[in-house]
Amino acid sequence: MTSNTQLRVAALVAAILFSVGYLVVLIIPGGGEVTAKDFADYYDSVGRKRVALVLTFVLIAAAWALVWFFAEVKARLADDALSRAASSVSLLGSGALAIGAAIMLAPTGVALNSDADFVGVPIAHTLAQAGLGVMLFVGMGSLALATALVSISAHRQALVPRWLSIGGGLASILMIGSVIWIPGYIFPIWLVVFGLVGLRERAPER
Repeated sequence: MTSNTQLRVAALVAAILFSVGYLVVLIIPGGGEVTAKDFADYYDSVGRKRVALVLTFVLIAAAWALVWFFAEVKARLADDALSRAASSVSLLGSGALAIGAAIMLAPTGVALNSDADFVGVPIAHTLAQAGLGVMLFVGMGSLALATALVSISAHRQALVPRWLSIGGGLASILMIGSVIWIPGYIFPIWLVVFGLVGLRERAPER
């Protein structure tokens, strides 16, 4: 495959996996206003717990796909401070996304794979909030920054159209609102658009 084809495939795979796996935030109770009944309804439903398990693994796969995508981007950019920072921050964001999802899933995993009693609402709520904090604040915040850095670096090197670099900057700002979950879906949209447009070849160094 050509480098742009690899970039497009990585972007599309990451976007699809992220879009599906990110739904785990809706399945596992813990964010926003929740009640003891919300936890009881969830932990009494084997089906919902299994869906949460599958979505968590999909989100972890998305994190690996994001590592692949940002590695493809880095390989096309000149090796400068911005591209190195984008690579490092994207690794932090991808890792935090996977770790946060795993923290959220912990009580569900115990419930599905052992005969142990339910850990209780306070512990389940605490783990869900901790997992969400890692996912949304650290994970999505870092990925928002990586999006901005990639857009700036690619623009400075004249590897993307001006509108795409501006769009990446706006997307990164809107992604900061991922702390309320829904704006996080701006990220896979950016991935798809960036992947489809691709990066121009760098001018040969003299």
